[in-house]
Amino acid sequence: MVPRVHLAGQDEARARLGSAWVETGLLFTEPDGSPLHPADVTARFQELTRRAGLPPIRLHDLRHAAASLALAAGADMKVVQNMLRHSSIAVTMDTYTTVLPEVALAAAEATAKIIPRTATRQLGHDSGTAPTTVDGEQAEQSLPHNTNPQVGSDPNLGSEGAPSGTRTPNPLVKSSRPDLSDGAE
Repeated sequence: MVPRVHLAGQDEARARLGSAWVETGLLFTEPDGSPLHPADVTARFQELTRRAGLPPIRLHDLRHAAASLALAAGADMKVVQNMLRHSSIAVTMDTYTTVLPEVALAAAEATAKIIPRTATRQLGHDSGTAPTTVDGEQAEQSLPHNTNPQVGSDPNLGSEGAPSGTRTPNPLVKSSRPDLSDGAE
């Protein structure tokens, strides 16, 4: 938000200079309305930081600091993109997703909080019914007899391949549907 005093001062200068005022539409300008030179802005910033006893910092670093602080405070990446006026959110994400590890940590912790920690239903059979192999303690130790149920074990398949019109021309793969065993679709 720009103070009204600044806008009033610009309006005063515009009226005083008349046709000598350079209309740029910019908010911060030279006294005649022309654009500020970047080197002059940088020199003034360095002077102010030195006077304030602050460590040396580039003016552009403030932009990065503002984006990083906004993300650390929980601002949405799209908001930061708009704040920085990046043309694409990909630019913002590429620049700032690795800047703050605590942002990634906060996202991981927030994700972990929504994962239920207790089962919502009891696993296994209702009480009173006999347990199955899956419910028993040895469930992981027992393997099914046929570990690949899609592949048939018929040694007499021949070498002619699958009948015409079948979806799978591999003679080792058999359909469990009886209507497909004769080659019909």
